[in-house]
Amino acid sequence: MAEESGGQPVEQPVLLKEGAYAEDGETRPELLRAALTRAGADPKSVVFIGDTPADVAGGLETGVRVVAVATGRTAADELRDADDVLADLSETDRVLEALGT
Repeated sequence: MAEESGGQPVEQPVLLKEGAYAEDGETRPELLRAALTRAGADPKSVVFIGDTPADVAGGLETGVRVVAVATGRTAADELRDADDVLADLSETDRVLEALGT
């Protein structure tokens, strides 16, 4: 079982076979739908982490919970439509709260 930095067990590791990749679609919604289908996941039970306005818009269009992280070229105010916006991933407790864990 994998562990996060705080020593707490990670109950559901990332499963790369259930992701989506460039050949699966051109837009974020297409990619997210492909990943949801592969995972057999209900969009309402999924958290999508992104760092661009396209990520936020694609996630919202797909019906997943969107957590935006302003560590890329996009400022936090440009990501404000996300369900939650983090300045970075340095505060583990804040990240886990945003992810709903």
